[in-house]
Amino acid sequence: MHNFIEMGVFMKTKLIVLSLSLAALSGCASTGKVLSKEPTEVFLSPQSVNAVAFCLANRNNLPTLDRPDGSKVVLIKNGYGGVSLSFSIYPNGEGSRIEYRKQFGTIGGQWKKCVGVEPWQDDF
Repeated sequence: MHNFIEMGVFMKTKLIVLSLSLAALSGCASTGKVLSKEPTEVFLSPQSVNAVAFCLANRNNLPTLDRPDGSKVVLIKNGYGGVSLSFSIYPNGEGSRIEYRKQFGTIGGQWKKCVGVEPWQDDF
């Protein structure tokens, strides 16, 4: 009988962990949902669209999406595959306009060096 009680406790624990995992995954934001939000903040940079996109992609080991209008999109995802941060980069004269959208917070801030919050560094 002792084994049946332990087995029941183990199964309840597994069920609770599975339920919590599914709840966490359901909170993940889709690309479309994040990109359709109003920007959290907009940055202007003297750097070109290509330079900003490359900086974001290189510092975060991510691909960029080229759009037909000449803009680029970089998405930073969380460990569950949900979009945490998005950056839409548009031509703006000789530089670029970066629309930053925050869905969830992330650890680290390498992106700040690419959009002008911290000093630009050509170390990529």
